[in-house]
Amino acid sequence: MSNDIERGDQSHHTYGEEITYVAISPDGSIVATFNPYGSSILITKVVTSEAPTNEKTEIRFDRKNFFEKVPSNILGWSLAVSDIVGTENNIGLIAFSCITHEDMNSMSGILTRRRVLYSNKIVRYYPLYVGIFTLTDTLMPFGFDAILTGFCALVFCNNYACLLESKKKILSDSHSIRNYVTNKEDLQKLPNFGKGVIKLFKFSFDNINNNNANDDTIGNANNNDGDTSIYKCGFGGAIGFIKNSRNPSNCATLICMNCLEVQVIYTKLNKLNIIACEENDFILPENLREELISVNDAYHNWKYLLKSRYQEFLMVITRNYQQTPYIEIYNINTSQLVNNFHGCCGDEDFLDLNNNKPGIFAISTDSRLFAYSYGDNIITIYLMESGLEVVSKKFDNVYKIKFLEFIKKDKQLFIIEEDKNSDVEFHIWLMSGCLNDYFPISRNDITLSDNDISTLSEYDEYYHALAKANGKIVTLEKYNEDRFKVLSDISIKAAIFGENDNIIDEHMHEYYSYYSQDLEPWNKNFYIFGRFLNNDKRFLLIFGRNSIQLWKSKSQNFKDFKDFKNFDNSNLVYIFIGGTKPMRGYKFQIDDDMVTIITHACESLEYLYNHKHVKGIKSHKKFVNGIINIIKDFIKRYPDNWKLMEVQYPLMTYLIRSRSFPLIKHILFENAEKLHRPQNKYNILELALKLCKGQDAVMLAYLLEYYCDNSMTHVGWMINVTKILPELPANYVELLYYKPCFGGIKYNFPNKRFKELSFGENSLNLKVYMPLTQLKTTKSFSFLKYKIIGDEELHNIYMVPLLNFTTHDTKIEEKSRGKVKTILHWLRKALFPPNYKNLGDNELSPYLRIKKNKGSFFNVPVMEAVIISRWEQTRNYWMIPLLLYIIFLCSFASLSIYSDINFEFGYLSYFLYYVDSIIPDMINTGIFYYAGIYLLIIEFTQMKKYRAKYFTLFNIFDLCSIILGIIVFTLKLVKSPDETNTIKGEVIVILMTVTTLILWIEMLFWLRLFSNIAINIYIFGNILRKIISFFAFMFILIIGFGHSMLVLLGNPSLLKLSPSASTFTLNNGTTNFTLTEESPDNPFGTIWDAIISTYSWNTIDLNSYNYWPLKLFAFFANIILVLVLLNMIIALMNDAFNKAKEDGKLGLLMYRSELINDFERLNDPFFSELVYNNSNDSPYICFYRNPDLMKKWITKSQELKDTKLYSWYNDNVDEEEITFDDGVDINTWYTFITSEASQNSTSSSSSTPDHLTLWF
Repeated sequence: MSNDIERGDQSHHTYGEEITYVAISPDGSIVATFNPYGSSILITKVVTSEAPTNEKTEIRFDRKNFFEKVPSNILGWSLAVSDIVGTENNIGLIAFSCITHEDMNSMSGILTRRRVLYSNKIVRYYPLYVGIFTLTDTLMPFGFDAILTGFCALVFCNNYACLLESKKKILSDSHSIRNYVTNKEDLQKLPNFGKGVIKLFKFSFDNINNNNANDDTIGNANNNDGDTSIYKCGFGGAIGFIKNSRNPSNCATLICMNCLEVQVIYTKLNKLNIIACEENDFILPENLREELISVNDAYHNWKYLLKSRYQEFLMVITRNYQQTPYIEIYNINTSQLVNNFHGCCGDEDFLDLNNNKPGIFAISTDSRLFAYSYGDNIITIYLMESGLEVVSKKFDNVYKIKFLEFIKKDKQLFIIEEDKNSDVEFHIWLMSGCLNDYFPISRNDITLSDNDISTLSEYDEYYHALAKANGKIVTLEKYNEDRFKVLSDISIKAAIFGENDNIIDEHMHEYYSYYSQDLEPWNKNFYIFGRFLNNDKRFLLIFGRNSIQLWKSKSQNFKDFKDFKNFDNSNLVYIFIGGTKPMRGYKFQIDDDMVTIITHACESLEYLYNHKHVKGIKSHKKFVNGIINIIKDFIKRYPDNWKLMEVQYPLMTYLIRSRSFPLIKHILFENAEKLHRPQNKYNILELALKLCKGQDAVMLAYLLEYYCDNSMTHVGWMINVTKILPELPANYVELLYYKPCFGGIKYNFPNKRFKELSFGENSLNLKVYMPLTQLKTTKSFSFLKYKIIGDEELHNIYMVPLLNFTTHDTKIEEKSRGKVKTILHWLRKALFPPNYKNLGDNELSPYLRIKKNKGSFFNVPVMEAVIISRWEQTRNYWMIPLLLYIIFLCSFASLSIYSDINFEFGYLSYFLYYVDSIIPDMINTGIFYYAGIYLLIIEFTQMKKYRAKYFTLFNIFDLCSIILGIIVFTLKLVKSPDETNTIKGEVIVILMTVTTLILWIEMLFWLRLFSNIAINIYIFGNILRKIISFFAFMFILIIGFGHSMLVLLGNPSLLKLSPSASTFTLNNGTTNFTLTEESPDNPFGTIWDAIISTYSWNTIDLNSYNYWPLKLFAFFANIILVLVLLNMIIALMNDAFNKAKEDGKLGLLMYRSELINDFERLNDPFFSELVYNNSNDSPYICFYRNPDLMKKWITKSQELKDTKLYSWYNDNVDEEEITFDDGVDINTWYTFITSEASQNSTSSSSSTPDHLTLWF
């Protein structure tokens, strides 16, 4: 290989090393080769059944005119080719990038693609941006964060205008501030930090507008006449086209990675023109970025990035705070973290970060399986959707694994290995779970020469000569790099177990008929036939009406056909039920060794369950036992093979449908190995939920218990529980909520950067965090809200066990509109509240669909964390209606002030006042009606959406308060000053008085957006509910005493109860005057006076009555009403307050949950990206676990820890139906088919012992 360019000796390699680069399109249909010292780029269609001929085309390349000035330190080149984006004209795209040292060395001061062109004013205002975001977090509880965010946006826009004028460069922290080039002139004025270049070209296999010999060659980056590129950029890095999820038919997505960020370029075909659109730049994941920075070696970083990406997936190797190895996978298309994968902690060499190597990985074409090897002799298979390990396999005869790729529709894993002698070997690992799953591949099978083998053995150096995509592998020939080979359909030589042709022909006449009642009890009486397998009297092959059975004698060989007594002297080793009747000349064969045997056994169990109502019920049960013994024995001997089978085939689905309760329990709980993995493709939890009736419900209980128990080690176990949680029966949910995982799963992921969602005014006292799971765009400041949490605090960070519990697809496809309709559409969105999404319940997140039971849901710690995680953006939205209601209330209040002035002055003064303030009054009136209509639309929209569920006490009060305010405001507005209108001013004043009180009470209800006020409101309501019965008791007692006093004082003449009038003597110095006070009024003259006087008993003076029975009655009334009742209500209020304070938190959570439920059903509120923070849509929700806040839940969880979800089920119910025969040894069955297959096998694996090898 040529000398490394970064190690000097560049004099003869101005444009990098003289090597050929190869690239393959994402779907594997096109291969491109390029040499910087050549004159063209060769593009070739791969030969397939759809494209039988090699179509080729070229694009001319002139390296001398490629640069305006050739960089002095070119590191190398990167090549990428797209799929066909224009099927009519066979149009595709090709891109290549020149990479310099600065592009791959962060210490060179690179500012990334579309370089930073911030003016000095931007730098000067950067602390202001940070300060505003900090202030936003501080004032968030008071609802001012949206206003401050808007102010920050205005300041930024102002500074951006200055940016376009100044065009001054600055040096900045490459981890935080980013910006972008706005036009081609900016590109020329960039400082020479990274001098690489990307160019994008269009090609066609129909030679339409190609850069062929008849066209001008590729020119320089200044868009001269010779430059035929459709897009170019001053950014160098490892490039590649990826699968585009937007519109695969006419779009292509190109990505470019350097040591700091990922640039994504979206292109779209428009007839014959390609429009390039720079969509976004993303900062590399922090762990990957730090790894590249720590090395400070451009060549190393380049290779590291090449090995870290496959298609749209970016892999990051790291450790968590406990030094546990972890693998992160990001999807560049969605900029989201796909999953975290635990490293193999049992092997110390699994991950050695000191070696600065990312390892070897492959992802299946359907993105379900992820294969990883650090480069040693261990390969681990994971499920992408859950992050769970399926199986980890160690290959004893392998020293190093160099390359991995899924081929043959993900059924095989192609492996390039190196032994201790540095010789290259090729193997195929079958992903089906069969016993003999590891096949050596000879060089002749893949038609590679010794030179090709040498290239593959040094893949780290010859990285340019090997590419892979969509199950195809492309390699360049070492001494003829213009030629390449495609490896895709690699055949393996494997024997098929079954009957030999010569024996079939020789013994065609040797059949024996059996009565079907014993061998096919599920069918009516029918004679079936059998023969010895390959004339071996140990095995009898039975062909039934719709089944094929293979029986093995228990002790000695069968003497003859009559010696076969089915289960009495034989073991069932294979059965398939459900097929058509085999003909007499049928040749019995098994193509996929134990995969076929086990899948057929599971299918047969389902068939037997569906045909269980038969006459020969005992024979029927024996067949069930025999089939289960086949499955159980295989699981016991080969658990890893079962795991792979269970991932690739719906085995558990068959067992669920067959109601094999004990076998399901055996698989889930009675093995040291965790044999079952949850997966979306075969979601057996949904199936178990559909069958949840009677005793069949135990299958759902088994699965829920199994997932919850295992989830404490990895949150991925709960992916299917999240989906079915809203549909779970209440009796399951009540117990499920007190499983340990619902107290939180210990956070053990490697990411230490979190955004705290707990607010300063938050009375819930629960700290909630959202981990950074996105690739942050370089245009956004949102990353400033994410802070690193230290290892000490991370020990107490726990995760909600429900992945994607609050996320769903919120985007609704917009209809195409004309200009006028578009303007009206946006005016409607800006001026009026949004409508609701036209989505069914199944399209909403599980959180929105789940039934929120007051007694259980809101008492679960993780559900409290979920509510807090969704509250920020919900509260930001509801601050707008709150602001409008404040305006509505203030406008109404101003009317009452004007009313006082208008009544106080005469008509002329009123008129002058009206004329003088007509404009403010009109504005006030307009604002009042706008706010009122806005709020009414919200209420009517909710009424239409929720129908009968809308009519709650609070909602009715909200609606009535707004309607009443508008009516009273309108009545006062239309009332004339002379009051000749039929509506009297007195009535309006009373109405305004009542309405004002109602509106201020409604204001209190709106302030429930703030937790402290909300809790006080709920405390008041709870106290009122708790003491309402006491008030009824007290009121009846008061009525009783009042009525008694009314009767007693109602006949004063009979009882001589006339009160004596007080007399006073006045002396003026000469004469004495006697003054007599008027007789006091009877405070109990009417029933209403009696009740009111009794309520205010301690303020009544009865000394004017000299009737001793009255005074005695008053004494007892005073003891009961004042002394006893008053102290009772004080004690009751104190106790009620303490209980209401606890329930106040529950009320707050319920209220927030209602608002969240309503907000997340809205269709794209206006200013949603600016005001409503959507960055909280993370699959993971974390919280700081404080045992003091979880005492009640922890106590109840401890009480129920020994209670299983399936405790109600009697395990002995099917003891007679299904029993396991542990004494049966069918090892000779494996030995038989092994020896039989080995005789016909043309190749064998030396790494597998003979007695465990099963050829097929």
